[in-house]
Amino acid sequence: MSRWREFTGALVVAFSLGGCGAAAEQPHLEVKARRQTPIPVCTTQLAPVRSAGKGRALVRSLDPEQWASVLMPSFAEDKGLTATELDCTGHYVFANETLRGGISPKGWPRALDPDEVEIRSGPEGLRVVWLRVLKFENGDEGGPVALVRAVDDRAEVYGIGSFRAPAKSKLDPVRLGDDNLVVGETKNCPEPDDCRRQAHFFLVRRGRLIEAATADLDRVTVVPSVTERGNYARYVLRTDVTYKPEGIQLLEQVKVRIIHYESKNRDSDRDLRKVEFGRLLRVERDTLFSSNDPLWERVVGQD
Repeated sequence: MSRWREFTGALVVAFSLGGCGAAAEQPHLEVKARRQTPIPVCTTQLAPVRSAGKGRALVRSLDPEQWASVLMPSFAEDKGLTATELDCTGHYVFANETLRGGISPKGWPRALDPDEVEIRSGPEGLRVVWLRVLKFENGDEGGPVALVRAVDDRAEVYGIGSFRAPAKSKLDPVRLGDDNLVVGETKNCPEPDDCRRQAHFFLVRRGRLIEAATADLDRVTVVPSVTERGNYARYVLRTDVTYKPEGIQLLEQVKVRIIHYESKNRDSDRDLRKVEFGRLLRVERDTLFSSNDPLWERVVGQD
């Protein structure tokens, strides 16, 4: 009878363990969310809000002053920004090589103007916050930038860096497989025939935003033609960008045209050729590795 009880008890334990193993499996959506959302380097407690229900996280919107306090815990709205402001990781936000030469037109300390804080939304409630508080001689604007998210009763910071760019530039959070990027778009056009629009790709690494690659989106230039003596060739680049799990797909196209010349003795104002090529920017640790050289460098000056 004693052996029978031991045998029965062993069966019960075995079936119980089998049941526990099945119940311990985590919901797929929760695992996926944890895998895709980066680990925060700073977390700030927020006032609690009513839940969205059914276990769903409630993404929140904060005003510029609130985000400034999240990024820079020592910031106080009544005292204003100081030149020695520290971010939540302990780094000086304005002591960065990218921001060298920038000045605060309002001096220090200075009030934080909400119009100088750009907030742009992305997937899963991710946001990019850019404080455009410094001005440069060439008209550029700059300041700290961060990838953040406010959800339920907390605000999370995933990466902090700095960004300097011409006025009206923009930054957006983008999903790239399991990575989260910040993509900056800038445009610089000193002249109609000398224009360049670029994408700057920032990876989140060890709590910092690291510029991992740059690509031309649109570009125009006019140079003397090599094959058509006495004429000028106009090169125009257009790039289509697609974000895929394996990397950033760039489809580049360059059109070459002999520009119009007043003299009737010259065969001008005509298309020469069109070249297309695709390349991939693949994540390799702290950088984005290109599968080939940019098309622009391989084509311009050859016609």
